[in-house]
Parts: sequence; C-alpha cells; structure tokens
Amino acid sequence: MHEEKVTLVRGQIAALAQAVSSRDIRQVWVTSCGGSLATLDPIRYILTQETAKAVSHAVNAAEFSCDPPKALGADCLVILNSQSGTTAETVRAAKLARQRGALTAAFTTVPGSPVEQAVDFPIYYYDDPVHPYPLLLSIFPEVYQTAFALLDALDGTRRLPVMEAAMERLEGVCLRETAVFSAQAREFAASHRTEPVIYTVSAGLDRCVAYILTNCSFMESVWRHSSPLHAGELFHGACEAIGAETPVVAFLGLGPCRPVEERAVKFLQRITRKLTVLDAASLDLSELPEEVRELAAPLVLHAIASDFCLKLSQRLGHPMSSRRYMGVMSY
Repeated sequence: MHEEKVTLVRGQIAALAQAVSSRDIRQVWVTSCGGSLATLDPIRYILTQETAKAVSHAVNAAEFSCDPPKALGADCLVILNSQSGTTAETVRAAKLARQRGALTAAFTTVPGSPVEQAVDFPIYYYDDPVHPYPLLLSIFPEVYQTAFALLDALDGTRRLPVMEAAMERLEGVCLRETAVFSAQAREFAASHRTEPVIYTVSAGLDRCVAYILTNCSFMESVWRHSSPLHAGELFHGACEAIGAETPVVAFLGLGPCRPVEERAVKFLQRITRKLTVLDAASLDLSELPEEVRELAAPLVLHAIASDFCLKLSQRLGHPMSSRRYMGVMSY
C-alpha cells in the first residue's frame, strides 16, 4: 500500500516537473501560512542556491493575496501547502495565482480539497497518527524531492535520483539520531518545564526548522513564548535581551551559513547558562549520499528538536494537540 502511495506522489512530482520543462519559468513563489510555509522554504533555498534559471521567493499567503507581486504571471510557478486543504488564505492565493496565468501546485493531505481544486498540480503527503506511514511520504521529504525535480526541469540535469535515495534512508537516520539525543531531550524537558520563554537561533536552511520549533512546537503546541532569531541579526539588537537565565536553542548546520551560526553560539556560550546547541556536525549522516548531506542535515535536526518539544509536553502533561483558538474559534 505504501509503495502505491510513493509511486503516486513521485508521479505527481514528475507531472509538475514536466509542466515546468514545457514553460519558460522565470520566478518561483512559495506561499502558505505558518508551518506550512516553513516546510516549503527549502524549495526557495535550494533553487536560489542551485540554479540561475529562476528567481525564488517565499511569502505568507495572506500577504500574497492582499499585495500580489506585479510580475505574477505566466512565467511564474506558485507552490502552496495546506495540510487540511481548506486554509482560506492559501486557497485565495492559489486562485489569484491561477487567475494571473501562473503555473500552480499545492501540497495537501486531502484529495478533492479546495486548495487542490484551485491549482493545476496537487501533491499528496500524509499525516495520520492512527495509521503509521513512512517518513518518505511526509511533507519535508516530498518538498526536497520536488525541489530537485524542479532543478532538473530548469537546468536539464538529473539530480533527483540522488535526493530520492537520501529521502528513502532519512527515516532510519532520524530514528537513530533522535534516540542518541533522547537523554538530552529528557534533561531539556526537566530543566525547561517552568521557563516562560525559549528563543531559537539559526541561519541559512536551518531557519525553516527553527521557525517550526518556535511557532509550531513551543508556541502552538505547548503555549510557551518564543521567537525565531536570525543568527546574524542577533548582534544587531536582539542580543540585548539575552541574559544569564535566558533559554536559547541554537542550531548549527553544515552549510555555508554555519560560520554565521557559530558566531552566535560562541557569543551565547559566554552569556547564558541555558543554551542548548543542536549541532549537525555531531550527527552520523553516513547513510545519506554525501552530495546532499548538507541539505538533509536540517531534517535530522528537525526530528531531534521535535522530540525535545514532545518530551517537554509530556513532562508538562500538556498534549501537543491542545489548542485554545486554532480550530476552536472563528477569527
């Protein structure tokens, strides 16, 4: 059954790539809301760093609809993401993009949903806590494969098979490395159970997973104040709010922005005694193809960071699914 779903998704990604190959795409926009936008950001990052054929942007879907780019048109690809397929801002953005003549695609878990009906190409991912599914069919691996399929379509290369191989092996790597950090995650939960605020610091591709840890985990799921601080921007104002008792989770990736993150970590080590560093250099990524380890590292850090927050929620007796407003009240 999972094999059929993998085949379906790869066919959907291939169909989008074929459509891109047949058009003169010059701009790629990723637009959604919250964590759904953050999970699309690797497309923007990878295309920006790996191809000169198209310029890539990321913007919140409400802003995209209210203040659309003047250049939005037939030479644009707009990619969206709505888990439920009903996020009103995202559906509006999809309809606007299609009206302007852009090629459109959307990730969703719900076939036949409003967002699927509003775009040219749907790509399904899976999020079902009752019926377990392989990590390969979750949003991040599908986004990474889509990014490499787009690189191939734009540049005439054949890089997708390497990323597909990496994403097939990702689940085992994440499970192993999360287990390695399990004791540290329990210590984090015990020491941070009464902290009213926890900052995150990152740069480069790590920013998407740091944002998810802040917005979707600490703030949305366990109702703790948090802010995703850019490691480079830390020294231009935000550092003044950091004291000896300020909790911070800092990310260290393997990419070109690691020196930016390292500078922040070195500063934070001098200032706060409540610093948690998640360092990709300490991970065993040997099962992943070497040429994509740098890009895949944030996904392993994401799995580890998610477990840190899960253990915090368990320590608090506060289920990660608890909500006061989202899906509860109209706004």
